[in-house]
Amino acid sequence: MRIKLSLIMTLASVALGGVTLAMAFFAASLLSQYAAFLSFLLLLFILGIIFAKFEESQISSKEVALIGILAAITAASRIPFAALPNIKPCTFLIIVTGLVFGALAGAMVGSITAAVSNLFFGQGPWTPWEMVAWSMVGIVAGYIGKRYPNYGVRDIILLGIVLGMAYNTLMDFSSWIVFYRADPDFLITTFGAGLPFGALHILGNVVFAVILGKPVLALFKRFQQRFHVTYDADRPARAPDA
Repeated sequence: MRIKLSLIMTLASVALGGVTLAMAFFAASLLSQYAAFLSFLLLLFILGIIFAKFEESQISSKEVALIGILAAITAASRIPFAALPNIKPCTFLIIVTGLVFGALAGAMVGSITAAVSNLFFGQGPWTPWEMVAWSMVGIVAGYIGKRYPNYGVRDIILLGIVLGMAYNTLMDFSSWIVFYRADPDFLITTFGAGLPFGALHILGNVVFAVILGKPVLALFKRFQQRFHVTYDADRPARAPDA
């Protein structure tokens, strides 16, 4: 029996998470020294799960190409807004991608967006955190879209607020882990310093959803319909026109 790579990555993530939790209770000083390294390993395992799931999926080559195009567009959309602090259309586009194309597509577009766009903005220890954070946005949006298929612009706005807050929280947490080695004395300061940037991120999500939500949603749904064709075997064949 062949063991799936995603299962191996999942078990590794759980094991590493257990070790980290044990160190937090019984070796806090040691955890502070290796917090950045352990978190980096955990992020790699999480990203490994996402990419392994994508590899194991049964999507067509056309859908793979579409995900690549969406990721390129989302990454490129970040560049024109470089001068605006934390106001980018990436989260908005990843939410719509997840709603329309599913959790796996949203996760792939989210992770690739961070990796590719940071070739322009600069790579660093924040890149894997951004990859996981935006993947989380795509996954949650994908499950929401599957469970509530009658979504609209108001749902995109709500997700932009909620998932924007979740994204900001995770990125502030990453700053505390990476730059302050999980020092409790800097926890409140780190999260407090991130509040203005988080507010701008959420504001940008709402603005982009209000202005571009309807046309982008319609465009993505059109592509989704064109890339998914179903055949009704019970329907009688139609005679060709004379």
